[in-house]
Amino acid sequence: MPIHRRHALTAFAASLVLMLSLAGCADDGVVYDNQATAPVSGNWQMNSSVAGLALPSLSGALIGSGTSVTGVLHADATTGCATANQAISVAGSTNASGVTTMSGGVAGGTLVITGTLAADGRSLTGATYNVTGGQCAFASAAVATIQNYASVTGTYSGSFNDSASKVIDITANLTQAPDGDTDGNFQLSGTGNFGTNPCFTSPVTVTNSQVTGGSFILTYTDAVKGNSVTADGTFSTDGKTLTVTHWTLTGPCGADSGTGSLTQH
Repeated sequence: MPIHRRHALTAFAASLVLMLSLAGCADDGVVYDNQATAPVSGNWQMNSSVAGLALPSLSGALIGSGTSVTGVLHADATTGCATANQAISVAGSTNASGVTTMSGGVAGGTLVITGTLAADGRSLTGATYNVTGGQCAFASAAVATIQNYASVTGTYSGSFNDSASKVIDITANLTQAPDGDTDGNFQLSGTGNFGTNPCFTSPVTVTNSQVTGGSFILTYTDAVKGNSVTADGTFSTDGKTLTVTHWTLTGPCGADSGTGSLTQH
C-alpha cells in the first residue's frame, strides 16, 4: 500500500475513534444511544400535581454506577402513610436509550419510578411514579416532574431582611457534601461573613444544615456572642440562587425574623 494512502487511513481511523468517544461514551464506559446518559446521580426531587396522592413529593440521593442506580428517597413532608424521615431505599437501572426504572418498598407497598434521562442528564422526561399495595397505594401511575438539583457549593452574597428594613448583609461560603446521608439528605459546611452586624463576630460557622431536593435549611451559630440565625427556603435547579423564605434570629441580640436571598458569584 502506498505510504500516503496508509497515512490517510490511519488519520481517518484516529478521527473516527475521537468522534465516537466524544459522541457517545460517558465516563462509565457505556455507549449510550441518546448521547445524554451519564449515570443518574446526585440530589433529585420528584413531584406530581395529581390531586389526592398519598406521596405528592419525594426527594433524596441517587448514586449511578454504569447502568445501575441505587439511592435513598423520603417524603418531602409527613403524610398519612409516610414521614419525612422515613428512608425509602430504591434500586434500578438506566438502559442504553436512557430509560430509567427504579423501585423500592414503602409502607407495605412498592414504589416504581420510570422516565427517560433528558439530553442534559438533569431530569427524567415522560416520567411517572406509582405505589402499588400498602398504605401509600395510588389509584394509578401519576405523571411526575423529576429533576436533579445542582450542588449548593460556592460563594453566595445577599441579605436577610425583616418587616422593617434590611437587617443582615451576608457573604456565605458553602460546600455541599458530595454524597447523601442514610436518610437521603445532603449536608452543608462552610462559614458566613455578616459584615459589621453587631450580633456576629465573622466568620461564623455553619452548625446545622440539610439539603434535599430543591429545599435547604442552615444554621449559623456564633460561639463567642451566642447568637444564631437559621434560614430555610428553596434554591434554583442550577444551585446558583437561594431564596430564603424564612429566617429566625435567636440569642442575646433578641428575636427577629424575615426573608432574604443569596446569589452565587
